[in-house]
This record gives sequence, structure tokens and C-alpha cells, in this order.
Amino acid sequence: MAITTDFHSHVSRSSTGQMVQAARARGLRVLGLSEHVFQMQEGRPPLEHMQLEGPLLTFATYIESVRETARQSGFDTRLGLEVDFVPGKNELIQSPIQGHDWDFLIGSVHEIDDVIYETPHKWSKEEGEALWLRYFELLRGAVNSGNFSLVSHPVRMRLTNPHLPSSFNEELERLAAEAARRDVALEINGYDVLNYHSLVRRLTKACALHQASISVGSDAHYPSRVAQAHQQTEDILREAGITKIRTWKGMVAEEYPI
Repeated sequence: MAITTDFHSHVSRSSTGQMVQAARARGLRVLGLSEHVFQMQEGRPPLEHMQLEGPLLTFATYIESVRETARQSGFDTRLGLEVDFVPGKNELIQSPIQGHDWDFLIGSVHEIDDVIYETPHKWSKEEGEALWLRYFELLRGAVNSGNFSLVSHPVRMRLTNPHLPSSFNEELERLAAEAARRDVALEINGYDVLNYHSLVRRLTKACALHQASISVGSDAHYPSRVAQAHQQTEDILREAGITKIRTWKGMVAEEYPI
């Protein structure tokens, strides 16, 4: 397997040690841990409506756990955070993040104008198409915010919304062009690869066309899902002619060939 990194994973349902152990067992050389900001005591107030996925952490305990696990295991473990992008709340969300030594920050859109789209919904075709267009607008906002190393799961809305607009490919290209211009990576997400393979292929084609940088993350919430879909992801990237994966250390971008 040529992809030897995973830069999107969570610890609240297991532990940093278990996630690192799984990464080593799967032949990875670097694991980027990226718990949700709403799982942090300091980051939760503006995001109290988001469902907790495990016990609340503090930045101090999370950071110490990641650093100590890296020290004890000798495994290259990078410290990240998945941060919600919510117009009107971004200053409050970003404030407690400052002053910590992150290796990378993931920008994510989990809600659209107060609607958490990952919870079950039934939308009409017209409503669904309008939501997709607004979703892409918010993704571009995250890219252009200057706050993030990468923007995650750009086709995740398919989870509950099958009503793709006719301009879907053009919207992907517009997002990829903005990401390339701002030097922000777009994520090829393992969960999405397993569930919306064809949409991820369309995303990678847009990234290749506009030479947008690519990050690969499993979005693992359990150790068993670390590096999930990495081989399928590699196949998709090769098909699109993408030959480099972006990673980060100390908020400085790096790349390696596949």
C-alpha cells in the first residue's frame, strides 16, 4: 500500500494508544489524530447542539495524551483537531484553539444554516439541490477562511441528500480551484470512499484538473477503521493521475509520492 499516512482519526471512543497501535499494525508510518473541537470542554459552548461521541476532553488532556503516546510508542503521531466551520460562530469556535502547538487543523461543515445534515432528513428535490449548493458555498468559505490546513469530506452531504444539482461537477471544480488558489488541501475521506465511491471519483478528477492538494484520512472513530479504504483511495487517486499526498507537521505542509 503506497498511502502510509492517515490524517483524520478520532480518539473519544477508544484511546490515543489504541489508535496508534492500529496504525502501526496496518503498516502506516504517520497517524494524524484529529478529535472534534466539540468534544473539548473549552470548544463546546458554541457547539453544544452537536452530539457528543464520547466523554468530554480538555485541550490539555488531549494534547498530553497524544504527545505521551507518541513518546512511549516511538510512532510518528501528529496532533490535529477537526474544527467546525459555522458562519456567525467562527470567532467563538476559533478562540480557544489559539495558542496550542497543532500540527494540522481540519475544517469541516457539519451543518447548513442550523440544520445538521448528517441526521435523518427527507428533502424534496428542490430543497436537496439548494442545500447542496449552500454546502459548497460553506466549503469554499472554510477554504478561504485561512484557518485550516485542509477541508474534510467534501461530498459527505450525500449521506442524507441524494438530490445532486445538475452543476455538481462544476461546483466540485470551483471548490478545487479555490483550494488550489489558497493552498488548502481537500480530503479524500475513507468513509466516503466506502459509501459514495462515484462521488469521490468526481472530486478527485476536479482536484487533478485544478492541481488542488490532496489529504487522505480514514475518518476512523474506532481502531478497527484506521486506514479504512486506503487501497480503494489509492486506486481512485491513480486513476485521476494524482501522485502526491499532503501531510503536515507544526502547521507546515509536506508531501510524499505514491
